[in-house]
Amino acid sequence: MRAYKTLTVMLIRSSLRDPIGLFFAIIFAPLLVAILGVVFGNDPMPQFGNRGFVDAILPSCVAMVMGMTGFMLLPVNQLLARESGALSRLRATPLSPRTYVAADLTVNAVITLVGVILALLVGSLGFGATLSGSAVGVLGAVVLGLVAFLTLGYALAAIYPGSKAANGIGNGLFLASVLTSGAFIPTADVPASLERIQKASPFYYLSELLRGQWTGQPWSQYTTAVVVLMVMTVICATLGARLFKWDT
Repeated sequence: MRAYKTLTVMLIRSSLRDPIGLFFAIIFAPLLVAILGVVFGNDPMPQFGNRGFVDAILPSCVAMVMGMTGFMLLPVNQLLARESGALSRLRATPLSPRTYVAADLTVNAVITLVGVILALLVGSLGFGATLSGSAVGVLGAVVLGLVAFLTLGYALAAIYPGSKAANGIGNGLFLASVLTSGAFIPTADVPASLERIQKASPFYYLSELLRGQWTGQPWSQYTTAVVVLMVMTVICATLGARLFKWDT
């Protein structure tokens, strides 16, 4: 336990020395909510089921924080640690791999949750976004999505060839997922051809689940989303564990 605490503090300090990474993990989504809220306001709109624009996009902005962690931040940081030799030096100590992974997951989870909370605060306090559903339901969806995208990050870190490639590929995957997920476009306005592409994106299922819990829909309507995220978690955790590398 002492090793876990020490390593967690060390990883937090390391994260604080990366202002760009912290910006995208913590500030980007709340800033996006603020900008879109100022531009479009939060008056009820028929295309969003008589909800405001901020109310409609806020769950997707929450999903975006988790997507950035999984597609970009976690894999890039893992690869930078591997390329710098930091992981090799840790391997030479009595530290167990499980302790390192637990500490790293804790730090990434905390950073991601800070971004999620800030986005929700900006939406609710700044623009009057209101939770129509259950806070417990939203929390459950956040936890499920967080676990799924953290494991995705470890799987991608094992697959990406290096940190530079991870930056480029991760940005591309993230943008493609967001733009094709329907997260910021009413589902009714999406053509059938794009709808098929949407359903190939895990980001789509996370956004749908969060949106449903935000508006008070029953979990039974989102069985597919839950199953997809759980299967994704199992597959990515298995890949991440089997392909994990301490050095290049």
